[in-house]
Amino acid sequence: MRHFFLLAFTIATLPALAQRSGKVFHDTNQNNMQETAELGLFNTVVSDGYHVVLTKKDGTFTLPENPDARFISVTMPTGYKAVKRHYIPINSKEDYQFALTKDDSQNPDVLRFIQVTDTETSLYGPWIDNVRNYAKAQNVSVLMHTGDICYEPGMRFHANQITSDLMGLSTYYAVGNHDLVKGEYGEKLFEDLFGPTYYSFDAGPAHFVVTPMPGGDYKPSYTVDQVIRWLQKDLALKDPKKPLIFINHDFFSATDFVLKGEKESIDLKQYNLKAWLYGHWHNNYVFQQSGVYVVCSGAPNKGGIDNSAGQFLVVDIDHQGVKNIKPVYTNIRSHVELMPVLPTTNGILSLDIVVYDSERTIQGVAADLYDNAGNHIAAVPLSSDGGWHWQAEFNDAKRKATALTVSVTYNNGTQDIRQMDLVTSRGKSNDMLQPLWRKTIGGNIWKTSPLIVNDKLFIGTMDDGLGVQNKLLALEAATGNTIWKYPTTNSIKHVLQHHNGILLATDVTGKVYALDTNTGATNWMNSRPKTGIPTFVSGPTIDKEIYYTGLGRNLKALHIPSGNVLWQAKEPGGGEATAAALRLSDGVIYAGINWNALFAYKQETGELLWKRDQDGLRFRSGGVTVNQDTLYTAGLNGLFKLNPKTGETYAKSIKTDDFKVMADPLVMGDLLIMPTSSGGVKAFSRSNLEEKWHFTTGEALVYTAPYSTPDQRKTVATVESGIVEHKGKLFFGASDGYFYVLDKTGKLIQKINMGAPIFAEPTIVGDKVYIADFSGTVSCFKLR
Repeated sequence: MRHFFLLAFTIATLPALAQRSGKVFHDTNQNNMQETAELGLFNTVVSDGYHVVLTKKDGTFTLPENPDARFISVTMPTGYKAVKRHYIPINSKEDYQFALTKDDSQNPDVLRFIQVTDTETSLYGPWIDNVRNYAKAQNVSVLMHTGDICYEPGMRFHANQITSDLMGLSTYYAVGNHDLVKGEYGEKLFEDLFGPTYYSFDAGPAHFVVTPMPGGDYKPSYTVDQVIRWLQKDLALKDPKKPLIFINHDFFSATDFVLKGEKESIDLKQYNLKAWLYGHWHNNYVFQQSGVYVVCSGAPNKGGIDNSAGQFLVVDIDHQGVKNIKPVYTNIRSHVELMPVLPTTNGILSLDIVVYDSERTIQGVAADLYDNAGNHIAAVPLSSDGGWHWQAEFNDAKRKATALTVSVTYNNGTQDIRQMDLVTSRGKSNDMLQPLWRKTIGGNIWKTSPLIVNDKLFIGTMDDGLGVQNKLLALEAATGNTIWKYPTTNSIKHVLQHHNGILLATDVTGKVYALDTNTGATNWMNSRPKTGIPTFVSGPTIDKEIYYTGLGRNLKALHIPSGNVLWQAKEPGGGEATAAALRLSDGVIYAGINWNALFAYKQETGELLWKRDQDGLRFRSGGVTVNQDTLYTAGLNGLFKLNPKTGETYAKSIKTDDFKVMADPLVMGDLLIMPTSSGGVKAFSRSNLEEKWHFTTGEALVYTAPYSTPDQRKTVATVESGIVEHKGKLFFGASDGYFYVLDKTGKLIQKINMGAPIFAEPTIVGDKVYIADFSGTVSCFKLR
């Protein structure tokens, strides 16, 4: 009998011992304790990573006990945020209380959130204040870090400095490959600092699921099957009308959004998937696949591996899905610059002001003009295309205006006021370069130099946001007036080519456009079978009737009249995108793949002839220059002279300079002239590679060179533009927003404030110099 009662007692108490219970409640006074008048929240999703349940009417929940579970987390309901955290570590406590409070920044119909990724730092940098202040001024509700917080120092720094409390908005983290670190298991430190590695939350009209990188530096304890089983349960409770936003550190491009483990699988498209956000690749790249936005951002505190600009992304979501995507370039505060004043036409003075701010939205720009005696002449409002450039015209037939005051008003009510000298901006009559015209075309211009063919100028633009500004344009070379526009599927980031009335360009997906130069009509197009990674941001090249484009196994030769593929390379695979241009010389195509090697291919067949990945040559940001029997190139911090036929090293010199820029070396007489990522421009002896002279530019406005950052508190004087030699003079733009002319000894001849970074090489035709800057403005100067 005694044993019977003992058995009965054990059975009766077993369910209680095998369950975990708690409550989710509305904490109106935010003291993390439930008061009598504070009600529980009904139908709120709670999970331990294995089971997913809904709360009862009083906010209580019960989860079956799982010995492998480490956290209980709440799926934050729309309109709420956690008073403390969205998770509680599992311990011996019997009751798990989640205190939630209203999030006044949220709108049930529209959500604005910020994505940052791959910050990989333990240093406090300007980007942190940029994100915090932008979020406050623009009513952002969520900050999502999509992984690679990076190793123990970086993870501990972020856990202390980049939190919901300190950032002023709900802040969430995903696991990157470098967040799986040494410990009891790969994700142990992440869990200690940030909680569960996979979870969900609702915000605005959307449902977010955050999932971990499948693997990394150290093996995690979770499996893909485990995450998928949780996803199946979480998404089964999701409102089917809500857009699904999927978060991971990487994008699995071959799956068409079907996640597969060893035994489990789930098709995310069945759950109203609208966006997949990721990082990992250190580039800025947005495209659509099966109606889903696939969104990658580079880091906000450094240049990308493919020389993408440092940024964070602002994403707007409504009931239909992605409404807008906007890149915000960091570390630019109160940037207000006057571009060179153009010659007056019929007495009309054109004012061109470049304005940018990483934290505030510009509401309006106005200018007050004054004569030489300080008398006020006129007040002029400026208009914008939505980018960096603001413009106005003023009748100044008597050329009385000598000064102006520019007032910039921001959405938070603050202002910037600048006093500017029109006389200085008009330049001097003996300046080598005299401004003729400029045209702002919308979007940004990266490495696309103006291409002049007869009386036309061709240019391409990029848009690392929603993509509405991706296009090719034809302008009148004499005036800048638009002849035609052609919208492209994705960004045009590098050089254009031309053959016999056909304009050729390749966008970042690898899609090739062949257009009629007179009308912009499509002759033919060629696309990759499937959009994938890495992107194509290299410079295509041309020889006779053949157009060469693509990277690695996507490198191909296209017959220009027909669009037929003549050959496609069979190797190599892997690596990252590079801004290095393809180079043709003596039957050989030279191409780089970042984090892989420098390759040489046979021009006729695409056969791989040789590759070099030693001594830093695997880092391929810039291209090569072949002069006679020598190939000149840079890799990481080294300069190299190679045999162009075999890749054999003739000579090398390892410097303290960083050469991870998008430029090719310039051979000029006995000099090898090379831009740098942090020290401006340097000239070296061609014979022994010793430094001859050094010209320093200013601090970069936008950080593009791989891993270049303001966080180190060191000068970052980046020059991405290749140096163009013309009649013994050196012409180039820099990331500081200036265009420079030097003599062959490195002495400054002229410096022109363009107001925005310049990454593309200038184009010089006859007595005209054409410059394209990052703000999306093309300028023409007359060369004296």
